[in-house]
Amino acid sequence: MENIIYKLYLINGIIALLGLVFFGLVIFQKINKKREVDFSYKKVYSYFKGFLVLLPVLVALYYIPIALYDKDFWLDSKYQYVEAQNAVLFLGIIILGFYALVRISTFFPHKNEYYDIGSQLLLLSLFPGIASAINVMIISKFVTDDIEAKYLLFFFAVTTFIYIVTVRLSKRKTASLGILIAHKFNIIIANKIFKIPYRKYEKLAKGKIYTILNDDINAIFGFSQNVVNIYTTFITTVMVLVYMFTLNIISSLMLIGVTVIILGLLFLMSGRLKRTGHKARSKRENYTSLLSGLLNGFKELVLHKVKRDRFQSDLKVVSKDYYDASQENINAGIDAALFSELSFTIAVGVSCLVFPVIFDFNKELVTAYVIAVLYLWGPVGALISGVPQIINVQVSWKRINDFLENADVDEVSYRDITEEVEIVKVEKISVNEVYFKYQGENDKQDITYGIGPINFEADRGELVFIIGGNGSGKTTFLKLLIGLYEPESGEILINGKVVTSKELSECFSVIYSDFYLFKKIYDIKENRLDQVYEWLDVLQLSDKVKIEDGVFSTIDLSKGQCKRLAILKSYLEDRSVYFFDEVAADLDPEFRDFFYNDLLTKMRNEGKILIIITHDDKYFDIADNIYKMEMGKIIHLNKEAFKLSEHI
Repeated sequence: MENIIYKLYLINGIIALLGLVFFGLVIFQKINKKREVDFSYKKVYSYFKGFLVLLPVLVALYYIPIALYDKDFWLDSKYQYVEAQNAVLFLGIIILGFYALVRISTFFPHKNEYYDIGSQLLLLSLFPGIASAINVMIISKFVTDDIEAKYLLFFFAVTTFIYIVTVRLSKRKTASLGILIAHKFNIIIANKIFKIPYRKYEKLAKGKIYTILNDDINAIFGFSQNVVNIYTTFITTVMVLVYMFTLNIISSLMLIGVTVIILGLLFLMSGRLKRTGHKARSKRENYTSLLSGLLNGFKELVLHKVKRDRFQSDLKVVSKDYYDASQENINAGIDAALFSELSFTIAVGVSCLVFPVIFDFNKELVTAYVIAVLYLWGPVGALISGVPQIINVQVSWKRINDFLENADVDEVSYRDITEEVEIVKVEKISVNEVYFKYQGENDKQDITYGIGPINFEADRGELVFIIGGNGSGKTTFLKLLIGLYEPESGEILINGKVVTSKELSECFSVIYSDFYLFKKIYDIKENRLDQVYEWLDVLQLSDKVKIEDGVFSTIDLSKGQCKRLAILKSYLEDRSVYFFDEVAADLDPEFRDFFYNDLLTKMRNEGKILIIITHDDKYFDIADNIYKMEMGKIIHLNKEAFKLSEHI
């Protein structure tokens, strides 16, 4: 009895110490302004509801000494019994105090979102494992000891209740953590992509980005949902092993040794699993890139049978490569799991059939030992089967980290996306002796082509046309002028001041020849809002599209209608300089006239600088200046001195 009282007080001390340390840490973090204050009704209600959840535990605490020691435990007034009663009562108070101290952190949420969820998970996930292990002991006691079944049934119900409540809470917390991690990774990767200079972005393998955002992040999210199960089964395994140590130390040590050897061999086999995992993801990138080509280039492929057949042949080969690599990865995981399961099955068989004979267990001990070993089968099997998943997550984690570390970003010229940028009112834009040359895959390769020297200028309220044949350098000049490309030499000035590419890009509203129309208008100016529906009427789109809270009701329109919406979107942005690349190409004659004669004239009268790449010679007379691109060089043309037919 004295030994039991001593152990109870030791347990009380440990629990009290842990509670006080955690509470002290919360207070310390609050003082250092790492935590906020939130006494919302929902949190207060949840806090006090937790005390009701503890009620069955306290009732079980009352009946444990009655069931295990003496039916009159709480009635006996002997000194030792009184001491034991006090120890048990003190344990109940300590449990309530521990809950009160630990849960008080709910009113002081940490500013780091991961901190609270992580710490709560570590604590919550202990209890399912402990509850499962106690259930093993209860079943063993029922078989081997003379304890009334009603008490054991009650204790079993309480531990099962604890298991269900804590598993539910821990799984919800795990889901929150997984969603938070996936969300953060998506945002981090998106931010990293925004910082990649456009020239380098053009060379980036889009399939790699898709597989990282879809497969790798989803793999981490999926693993986060199972990590609680792995942690819980680990705690269950430790608790059951502790119980087995009370039955026979040597046999338990031997079983642990066998399990450690199995896990060690499994990790040695992980090299193959990692290699096949990386290979499968690489093949997935190729497959995703080809699917992207199918979706984006459908209109090109659908025209000709030979293109369709050859593309389908490529798709078949790449798809087979991907699924063969995936099968190889799956097979590696199956082999590893089967090896571990077979090894542990042999270990269980030896433990249940050989150890009792070698160590001469009595009948009751054999029964308890076999029950414990068989119960371990599930948790240890879950731990072993979790190893391949851990390895696959390592592959995903490495791929994400490699992308984040190796993405060639420009931290100097690319501002943080949350930083406010001052948009200047452009009176004049000038390009002086600008050169740009395309390089090969590495700087040592020969330069293939480029443009320059480029000299160009446009003033406020000026309409400039740029003409030239295909491959003359018009689009490259566009990308230089709006800041997507960095010039190799020369300078671009706004109002006589040299500006960076990012400062330059803030001045422009652009419609590319291969434009993408977002459903939401991300840069709508308030002073344009009252003109929205007027322009929808003018563009004959009011019966097809509405704009609410800056969002188009639909963009499921013809290409010409989408082009009209793109023009409207650009107009609503109200920037100082507009650059349109073959915008009128998809417009019918009526709206083409409107675009050139009405819209461009109106915007010019508003003081906008308008730069238009066009082949519409019919409207050249409305331009203030015309430039021609030819063989990478730009020439200013005298409108009165040339015949239009000679310059198309």
